[in-house]
Amino acid sequence: MSYLLEIVGRGLLAELAAAFRGAFADDGVIETATLKQLARLHPTDVHHLNRFGVRLLRESLAVEACAAFEQSLDQDHSDITALLGLACAYDEVNRLPDAIETLRDAVGIQPNESSIIFALGFCVEKSGDINEARDLYNQAAELSPELRNAHERLGAISLRLGDISEAIDHYEQLCFAEPGDINLSLTLANLHMSDGNFPEAIQRYQYTLTIDPDNWEAADEIVQAYEQSGQLDEAIEHLERLIVEQPGFADHHVQLGDIFAKNGNSARAMSEYRKASALNPDYLEAFVKIGTLHLREGNHLESAKAFNAAVELNDRLLTAYVGLGIAQLQNGEPEEAQATLEMASGVEPNSTMLFGEIARLQLKASIGGQINKYLGSEQAADLEAKQEESSATIDLVNHQVQRYERAIEQHPTYADLHYRLGLLLRHQGRRNEAIDAFHRALKLNPNYVKAYIKLGLAYREAGKDDLAIDTFKRALTLDTRAVEVYYELGLIFADCQNFSLAVEYFEQAVRCEPNNVEFRANLALSLQDMGLLDRANAAWQSLAEIAPNTQKGRDILVEIGKKR
Repeated sequence: MSYLLEIVGRGLLAELAAAFRGAFADDGVIETATLKQLARLHPTDVHHLNRFGVRLLRESLAVEACAAFEQSLDQDHSDITALLGLACAYDEVNRLPDAIETLRDAVGIQPNESSIIFALGFCVEKSGDINEARDLYNQAAELSPELRNAHERLGAISLRLGDISEAIDHYEQLCFAEPGDINLSLTLANLHMSDGNFPEAIQRYQYTLTIDPDNWEAADEIVQAYEQSGQLDEAIEHLERLIVEQPGFADHHVQLGDIFAKNGNSARAMSEYRKASALNPDYLEAFVKIGTLHLREGNHLESAKAFNAAVELNDRLLTAYVGLGIAQLQNGEPEEAQATLEMASGVEPNSTMLFGEIARLQLKASIGGQINKYLGSEQAADLEAKQEESSATIDLVNHQVQRYERAIEQHPTYADLHYRLGLLLRHQGRRNEAIDAFHRALKLNPNYVKAYIKLGLAYREAGKDDLAIDTFKRALTLDTRAVEVYYELGLIFADCQNFSLAVEYFEQAVRCEPNNVEFRANLALSLQDMGLLDRANAAWQSLAEIAPNTQKGRDILVEIGKKR
């Protein structure tokens, strides 16, 4: 199963109001109580009623928002703000048919407004009418070709209906509109692979690798000259001028951060690395350097989170190399394919090494939390220093392996635990045991792309090239049965109330405990497959959950919860 599963999760709205950000003006200055009083004092004033309704929507008081917008429409049944607000409120309180009818009224008033047509299509799609949803999304895309969500949902529906060619058309348009988006480009390459168009797949994989910032060689010769001669202040001034003259180049910020780091100015270095990652969220090197700086300063949690982001970016780069290699092989280019897969083998250790470091940091942070709980700060610092001195005899990664093994004994059907155990075993050079772990993960989740790729690379390292190629092909093969299931799961997930109810009913139906770890963990992994949950945070959460009884583990889980 390829990364094509992400297609079915793209374009989904967490809330219908997201389609109308511009229509719902709320400066947030006037207090809610004041807006309520104005609406009560002026019960026929549409302006006051709508302002109060928008605030109620913002505060997730959807039932009260319904009443405010319905009152507004009693005064003016064609008021577009009230219609859109009421549709969003109906959607929030699980009145989907009413939301659809309200949006139809809005389309009747503004038939050329693409955002309203898209919202109607989204609600119709959630109701199960794929054909009408497709017609509405096409209308929205024709009115506003730049409307990314419309093309993404059209791609999802095309994939669900088995029409790869139509999905390719929509991703061609998306890639044309956003040529620097690596995820879109990689998706298009995978679509060409599934369609059997290997020359096009090769070109698109190659393009994806060229736009990846970690394949750029943009070092400035003047900066290099300043650095080599020890003129760091001059190098800083030169780069700062470049950034002013040529804003938007992430690599300039990374170079500047490197020089500040050499100059001992960690705060400025961190600032520049963060600017680089903000300008280009795909910049693996920037995340590695952020993690390294945090590591030097003893910020284990922040370091591990940055390294997690780097692991995800490196794995995506790895997928592009594997995809290119298999496309070349299918296209009758065996020598080129071997060279590309060699490059994949060269990239893969980065993920393994980073994950090993993350695991070590997680355990170290956990141990540190326990030490500080029972000892004074001076004793804790002294003990930590002694631990650092004896780190050669304390294999923290091996301790994490043991923790994963204990966690698997308790939760044997959690596929992600087996996969991450495999990564740690690879890090330790225990290849055969890692292969077994990846196999167990795939048995539990046959759509686990990263496990296929890591398994294939382990086979390749063991000299089992035929098994490796077969495994890579399985990673890139589209399973139409899985697409249907994931498509429906994505729509349920987009409807927050129905999603919570579905999870609750399922757990009751199979007589699970309310907090069944296996079911919820594997459900979360399925949502990660579609890109609906952040993989980097999920990976760190996985590490935290194997030590839930430590204070550090609890702190991590609270921190992750705040970010959702």
